[in-house]
Amino acid sequence: MLATGRDENRLAELREEYPSIAVYAADLTAGDAADACAALAVSRFGRLDGLVHAAGIVRRGEDIRTTTDQEWSLMRETNLDATFRLARACLREMVPLRSGSVVLVGSQLAHVAAPGYASYCAVKGGVEALVRALAVDFGPSGIRVNSLTPGVVHTPLAYVDRPDFDDQIQSIAARLPLRRIGQPEDMAGPAVFLLSDDSAWMTGQSVVVDGGFTIQ
Repeated sequence: MLATGRDENRLAELREEYPSIAVYAADLTAGDAADACAALAVSRFGRLDGLVHAAGIVRRGEDIRTTTDQEWSLMRETNLDATFRLARACLREMVPLRSGSVVLVGSQLAHVAAPGYASYCAVKGGVEALVRALAVDFGPSGIRVNSLTPGVVHTPLAYVDRPDFDDQIQSIAARLPLRRIGQPEDMAGPAVFLLSDDSAWMTGQSVVVDGGFTIQ
């Protein structure tokens, strides 16, 4: 397994905890970093069979009337452009093998809108559309492409523009049928399922893991 991200310290901690994992520090919005990441995976492990792309940023309380072009570009480049580039790089390696599974992490806000998330909703909607398009294009090559679509998960991203998130957890959980917010571990099982042969006849799907929020 190869893990990549911009935070070298977190990658070092991951490498220390799981010595068998290779790590690669890179900003996937820049240059040919996505191509280099895919090439490194093939060089290290001999082939590339699966991709989970989970990087992203969020902005809360947005008013599109005051959103600058720079802010919009950063949202798009991080959440959609980097996703596109890494999927493209990995698919180039998977097609000759005629097998592979791509899992792109979307968001419940690609399916339902919330106040103050206009640019985030837009780019995450783009990720979901990209999943469907790639599933159609690469299904004949034996490659599956699906979306893992989380709700509110207790990660550092939950605190962005919301420093009082700890005080809001109970009120957020009360609005969910399962009455709790998600934990990172709640995403692991569905991600492994989508990567594995247990989901061998699934492609182009959005697997929503949100405690039931979007069914209401």
